[in-house]
Amino acid sequence: MWLAALVGAAGLVALLLWWRWPRPEAPAAAAPLAAPMSTPVAASAPVIATPAGFPAFTVEQLRAEPPGSDWLVRWLAGETQVLVIEFPDLPAQGRALNRVAALVEKSGGARDRVLADAELLALIRASGDTEASFFLGHDYRATDLARFFTLAAAQHVALNADEQRLRVLLAQARLLNEAQPGSFTGAEPGALVSFSAANPAAARPDERIDALRRASVMEHELSHGRFFTDTAYREHCGFFWRQLLTEPEREAWRRYLASQGYDRGNEELMINETQALLMHTPDTRDFNAAQLRWSDAELEGLRERFRLGLAR
Repeated sequence: MWLAALVGAAGLVALLLWWRWPRPEAPAAAAPLAAPMSTPVAASAPVIATPAGFPAFTVEQLRAEPPGSDWLVRWLAGETQVLVIEFPDLPAQGRALNRVAALVEKSGGARDRVLADAELLALIRASGDTEASFFLGHDYRATDLARFFTLAAAQHVALNADEQRLRVLLAQARLLNEAQPGSFTGAEPGALVSFSAANPAAARPDERIDALRRASVMEHELSHGRFFTDTAYREHCGFFWRQLLTEPEREAWRRYLASQGYDRGNEELMINETQALLMHTPDTRDFNAAQLRWSDAELEGLRERFRLGLAR
């Protein structure tokens, strides 16, 4: 599971815990939680091989990795149930995953069927986006990806070359299993998250990915991976949403997330996006207190509530 496009020193605590991304709304830059790494990976941080053939990278290694001309596929070190893809650019990411987003979480999409090409294009245009800006990052459970490919096969939807490549890659990673032709099951737990290489010179402001935004989107998406695969963390996020927020606060989040194109009727999606935006999105161009019509102090109070609840 952007979108329709972070946190101060306190967010560093959450970063150590971990990171669909909304479309940017404000162009002003802000200081990151920590300076994005641009130096080569230290020799003391070895790349770990995994049985599925993809290396395992730490968060620091992912942040420091130079851009590639093709998909960069990595497991998250210590969490080899989370597969991470860095796409060379936003259009490549969109071709592979926008149709999945329309099925799983995009308001205006269909929850029970895969959109055809013309329907997907109409949904993207209706949101004021392009194929590139529809989402800046993606995150999905393996089971949701299995449902996508099963429905696509049943509907005889002609998947594009990137979607077909993704299906093969997920099977290679053992996140997807084709029990019989056209019928897929997903690993439990298991998740895919993605983000894009930097492209600060893109023509549209909502498609510009500089080093800060790349690091912020990555952290945001990795937090979704943790939410999907770490039961204790997911339960804490649910406790925070139901017990530590008031109903007016929950409604403020629902209203904001709906404005970004998320399905507000999906409570787990609301919980998951709230934790990622609140605790794991350091670029204030993409999320800030004003978007919730709150003050910075009010938003920081929510972060403190989240941290205290996590320590309970």
